[in-house]
Order: sequence, then structure tokens, then C-alpha cells
Amino acid sequence: MTLLSPLHLFVLLLLPVLWLILRGRSAAPASLFFSDHAGLRSVADKRWRLCRVFDLIAFTLLVVALARPVALDRVITPPVEGKDIIIALDVSGSMEALDFQPKNRIESAKGVIERFVQGRRSDRLGLVFFAKDSFLQVPLTTDYTMFVNLLQRLETGVIEDGTAIGNGLGLALSRLEDSKAKSRLVILLTDGDNNSGNISPETAAEAAKTLGIKVYTILIGTDKPVPFPAGKDIFGRQTFRTVPMKINPELLKKIADTTGGRAYRSLSTDELDRAFAEIDKLEKSPIPAQKYRLYDEFAPYFILAAILALILGRIFAVLFPLYPEVER
Repeated sequence: MTLLSPLHLFVLLLLPVLWLILRGRSAAPASLFFSDHAGLRSVADKRWRLCRVFDLIAFTLLVVALARPVALDRVITPPVEGKDIIIALDVSGSMEALDFQPKNRIESAKGVIERFVQGRRSDRLGLVFFAKDSFLQVPLTTDYTMFVNLLQRLETGVIEDGTAIGNGLGLALSRLEDSKAKSRLVILLTDGDNNSGNISPETAAEAAKTLGIKVYTILIGTDKPVPFPAGKDIFGRQTFRTVPMKINPELLKKIADTTGGRAYRSLSTDELDRAFAEIDKLEKSPIPAQKYRLYDEFAPYFILAAILALILGRIFAVLFPLYPEVER
């Protein structure tokens, strides 16, 4: 138990003054005179003191009630409306390129996305992956643990190879179309050029603009020759071949510009982290309201105890008069 207004306890310093005042009232001259009244005076004083003790106990309990004795029940944070974000991740075979040492592109991207997710507080997140086709991996959710678990299961080669940027973006937009969030955006990560799908990236970008959804694009990697897994040799060791990559940064910039977003280019994990950090700054989430502490209040119990003390004092005074009548 703790006190929310402990300064009220200083009122208890008035107890000695209150006691003296009560004693002063009791010093009124008696209406009866006896040749020897010492015994009666002693009994009356004892009864007077007992009645006034009840009054002082009541006074003390009321002061403690003013100090608000409480016990912490729980702390709550009022919900705030965050953003709705769909991350569209390219899982085509080229994402296995090893220019993001010590990991390949897909693993580096997953690591950066995971760190981004861990920084969310009120945003709903969804995950789309695409190669030649596109699929929904995680619907919009605030269950960030589940999101990360499903993110880590993504691998290249699970669907037919290709890079259908338009289809991936289109699927992401379809998951945001009915969203009521004030801020809706797509973060599109790819390392190549559009070469598959039945929706052009430009068409998807125009749809995003119409819906008021921003698209932030991140181009992963370079167009220079990069090491790429080429199988294993006769001794079971991993072999590599150097393969040039085809990219289209102009297309990604056009998508971002059309929708009011921004285009980024990352040649390393650090640059990818910085791209997500900048997007986070540009699309700042609402700050949760101040936390509220809910307490169990004990003041009513102290007030009730004070009332009972006053009643007991009055009952005692009625049952045992301070100066009972004495026959002459």
C-alpha cells in the first residue's frame, strides 16, 4: 500500500492541540459539590478520556483517508490508431546473391524487416511475397511475434522464379484497400526488374495513387556481377559463379514518385537498415498516450472506520455518563 497524498499526514501534528482543546472543555466547573469527590472525579476523567480517544482515532483515520492510501492494480495504455503497413518482399532466385555478406540478400532483408517490426507499437503489419506469382504470408496484424515467425519461414525457390513487381504491389494494395487507418503504405523490396505477372508496375502505382496509399521502394543490390550459388562440387563444397544482375531503379523511382513515397537503393545491410529508419521517420507512428495507473482505493474503508469510531464514542458517552447523578 502507498499514499498518493502523503503531505496530508502533517495534519496529524495537530493531535496534541486537539487533545488540549478537548481537555479544556472538560474543565468546566461541576454543578454538584461534595465534601469528598476525588473518587468520582477519577472515574469521570477515565470515562472522558476513553470517549475522547475514540474521537481522536476517528480524526486520525480521516486524515489517513485524505492521504489516499492505495494499492496499484494495473497500468493501462489507451489504444492509439497506428499505420497500416504491407511489406512486399521479392523472393525470386536472384535474392540468393551473396553481395550482402555474410548473408545473402533474402536473409539480410528478413533481418532488417525483423528489426523494423520490433520497433512497432501500434501499427498493423502485413506481409506479401512475390516471384513470378504473389502470395499473402501475413494479413494485417499487431501480433508482431507471429509476423516475425512467418517472415523467417520465407525462402527463395518456393514459387516459380521471376519478378512480378506489379502483381506483388497489386496484392499489397488489395489488403489495404478497405483499411480505415489514417496512414496506409507499402514497402516494396526487390532486387530486379519486372519480368512477370499480368499487372504492370505502372498500373499498380496509379491504383495506389487513387487509393491514397504511399509506396516506398527499396532496390536491393547492384547491377554489377555478384557471387551467386552454383551448386556443390564433388567434395560437397558450395561453389559460386559470378552473375550480372538486371535492375531497373528508374521503374522503382517512378512507382514511389507516383504514389507520394520515396525510392531507396541499398548496397549493404547497413544501407537497408537506414532506408527503413528513414521511412519510419517519414511515416511517424502516433505516440501512445500517457499510461494510466489504476489503483485500489482504501480511503473509503478508513472513512467507514472513522465513522464507526465516532459512533462508538457517542454510544459510550450515552451508556456511561461522565458525571452521573449522585443522590444527596
